[in-house]
Amino acid sequence: MRALASKWIPRLVRAVAIAYPATLLAIWIAMRWIGEAWWVSTAALYLPYALFGLPLPFVVLAAWLKRMRRLARAQLVSLLLLVFPIMGFVLPWPSFADASAPKIRIVSLNVDSGRAGAERIVDAIAGYSPDVVLLQETAANEAFVPVLRARFPTVSTSGQFALATRFPLVRVMEPEKLPYYGTIRSARFIEYVLDTPLGTIPFFSAHPISPREGLVSIRGEGLRHEIGTGRLLEGTRAHVLEVNTGLRTIQVEALAQAASLEPGPVVVAGDTNLPTPSRLLNRTLGEYVDAFQQAGLGFGYTFPTNKWRPWMRIDRIIARGPLRFVHFEIGRPVVSDHHFIVADLQAR
Repeated sequence: MRALASKWIPRLVRAVAIAYPATLLAIWIAMRWIGEAWWVSTAALYLPYALFGLPLPFVVLAAWLKRMRRLARAQLVSLLLLVFPIMGFVLPWPSFADASAPKIRIVSLNVDSGRAGAERIVDAIAGYSPDVVLLQETAANEAFVPVLRARFPTVSTSGQFALATRFPLVRVMEPEKLPYYGTIRSARFIEYVLDTPLGTIPFFSAHPISPREGLVSIRGEGLRHEIGTGRLLEGTRAHVLEVNTGLRTIQVEALAQAASLEPGPVVVAGDTNLPTPSRLLNRTLGEYVDAFQQAGLGFGYTFPTNKWRPWMRIDRIIARGPLRFVHFEIGRPVVSDHHFIVADLQAR
C-alpha cells in the first residue's frame, strides 16, 4: 500500500500542478468570451474571484514538498492569471495631467435607495468638490432634490436617476421602453447633455437590472442542497437567471446604441452590474476608456460594502472620444452598499 501511494501521490501532484493554471485560463476565457451566453459562466462572473485562488498555496506546497521545483515555480503563471485578467488588478500609469488645462470631476454612485440618508450621502460626495454628480437608485427623489439644490446650481431628477452639476444642462433625453417577454421594461439609463469647459458632452447615467434575482434562483435551497440533488449541474433553476441576463443584455445594448448616435465625446457612468471580464461589457462598450484602468491602482472593487469587503467592480466611469482620465479614486466614507467613484477628465 505504501509503495502504491508513493507512486500515485507524485503523479496526482504533477497532474494538479499542471491542471490548475490551465483551469484558471479556462475560467477567464469562459467569462470573457462566453460570458452571458451561458448560465454557468454568467454565474461565475458574480463570484468572489479570490475563491479561484484558494488552491494556489496548497498546489505550490505540494509540488515543493515532492521536489517538483519547476512545477512549484510555474505556479507564478497561476498567480498572474488570477491577479491580472481574472481579478482585474491595475498597475499605476502616469496620467500627465495638465494643471493649466480645464478638467471636470465626475462622481457616480448607486445610493441604495438613499438608506443612509440624503444629507449624509450628498455631504460625502460634496467633500470631493465634483462638477458632475450622477446618482442611481434614488427611490426617494424628493429627499435628494433640496439637498442637491443647496450645493449645485443645476439639478435634474427622473425615476431612479438624479443629476447635480455646476454646468448648464442643455437637454435631458429619456429612452423608450423596451419590449421583453410580452411586457414593456425600462431601459434603465438616461442621457444628460451638459455644456462643460471641455465642450458640449452627453453624459449617460446607467443602471441595468441587477443579476441578484437570477443568482438567488440558482442558489435555490442552498448550494449544498442543490449540488447534492444534482439540480445545480442540471441547470434546473437556470431559467430565471437566463431571463434576467437577457433583459440586462438588451438594456446595455440599448445604452450602447443610444451613445453611438452621439457624434462627439461621450461619458457613461453608473452601476453597470457588469463585472470587468463580462463579455457583454466588452462587446458593447469595449471601445470606451475606463477611468479606473487609465488612472486607477489596485482592484478598484466597489461592491458590496454593507456586510463584506468589496469583491466586485461593477461601478464605472468610461469615456469615448478626445478625452482622457487623469485621476481616479474610490470615495469614502461608505454611504451605500456601493462605494462611490471619483474621476477627473481632461481633453486629450
